[in-house]
Amino acid sequence: MKTRNIIIYAMLLAVVPAVLAAARGAGGVGFGYQYYDPQLSSANLNLAYITGYGYGTDWEGNRIGGFGTSFISSTGDGAGGVGGVIIGHEWRGGPLIAALTLWTGVGGAGISNTGCMLVFGEADFELGIRVIPWMEIVAYAGYQAWGNLIPGPAFSIVSIYTPVFGVRIGWGGMHY
Repeated sequence: MKTRNIIIYAMLLAVVPAVLAAARGAGGVGFGYQYYDPQLSSANLNLAYITGYGYGTDWEGNRIGGFGTSFISSTGDGAGGVGGVIIGHEWRGGPLIAALTLWTGVGGAGISNTGCMLVFGEADFELGIRVIPWMEIVAYAGYQAWGNLIPGPAFSIVSIYTPVFGVRIGWGGMHY
């Protein structure tokens, strides 16, 4: 390989991360928990979940991205995971961030000795702060619903809905 080609490849490897760091959006990890309230929840599974996510944001604040979530019950009644799409809108003012997001997807789980394919949805209100120009910490509260697709008729074997709350840490282009 010629020296000139090596220099060009090295420059590309140095420039691409810098360009991506200037892009708008975020990616990160989050931890959430289902909150059981007898009037608002269908079941008490004591589920905690970990999410990896990434999204892009346009100049008007519209978000679109993807996520993967794994969850497990502290009582041993359920475990599984889902993946899907994030859509929403964010507002920024100085270091503060507020957003409304919808997380939808499909996945699989074992709930009370029953395995099934799931459809998943979660609507969240997020409030966060940009800690440094490329990192934010976000707390969220929302409502989660999911149910079986297979086996049986949809939402017949497993149908869960409950409030959720958690925290996310994101890295990326947090500036306007």
